[in-house]
This record gives sequence, structure tokens and C-alpha cells, in this order.
Amino acid sequence: MLINNRWVRASGSLQDKPISIQFREDWQLARDQGDYHLCVQIAWHAQSLDDSTGFPSAAEQVRIVSFNDQLQARLEPDEGSFVMMMITHSGVNQWIIYTRDLDTLRAGLDSMPVEEGLYPIEVVADEDPQWNTFIQVHSRIDPVSATEISDAPSGV
Repeated sequence: MLINNRWVRASGSLQDKPISIQFREDWQLARDQGDYHLCVQIAWHAQSLDDSTGFPSAAEQVRIVSFNDQLQARLEPDEGSFVMMMITHSGVNQWIIYTRDLDTLRAGLDSMPVEEGLYPIEVVADEDPQWNTFIQVHSRIDPVSATEISDAPSGV
């Protein structure tokens, strides 16, 4: 596999609200490959929040984690796309995905199970061969607050 499934997490606050950012430890390998020139951003706007944390409620977290697992399972096996970053802030979970081909990514999204109803997501895609979207967020992370985690990202 081109990149591993090791993640780094950084937590802090942005505009007086908690933020959690998780990104692939070896993200540079995919960027340096040069084939992943399309950036797809998926935003999940939480329907219910935990007032004590500002993050999605525990019940919604279960759906978000399941969605994240499905994203990786549906998009990454053929290495055509990679989930590179997940941001949780102010009731929104956002995934930053880099892909070679939008049609293949769309087919992966369309194949995700929807037994519990459609996912409350918005999807946008842009050409981003220099990975500016990812780097703009990554460059603002304080290395001291970032910690390695060995499994796939959680909801927050």
C-alpha cells in the first residue's frame, strides 16, 4: 500500500471552540506520487451537539465513525483515493480526500450502505495538484499538540 493507516491527532481551540484535526502520518508519500491532483472535501453538519464539548453528540458520533470507516473501505483499496485529513469543529466534521479520478470516487461514495438513511453531507471537488487545501490546515498545527495514534481516526 502506498501509505499506511497511521494517524496523527492535534487538538486545540479555534474561535473559542474545540477543534480536532487528524491526518495521515505519511501523507507526503501520496502527495509526492503526483497522481492525486483532485481534492474532494466532504462536510457532515451535525444534527445534534454535545453542549459540553461542542462536538457531535455520542449518537451522531457512531454514524460519523461508521461513515469514516466506509469512506476508507470504499475509496482506498485500489489506491485511487485516500482520506488524508479529518477535521471536527463547531458541529462540522470535514474529510479531505485526494483522488486520481472523480468518477471512481463517486462510484465508491455511491456504493456506501444507507440502511439508516442518507448521510447529511455536502461534497465539493477542486483541482489541487500542490495539495494547498491540506497544507493550509497542516501548516497551522502546533507539533507539540499533535500525537500519533495507530488506528483510523475517530469521530473527534
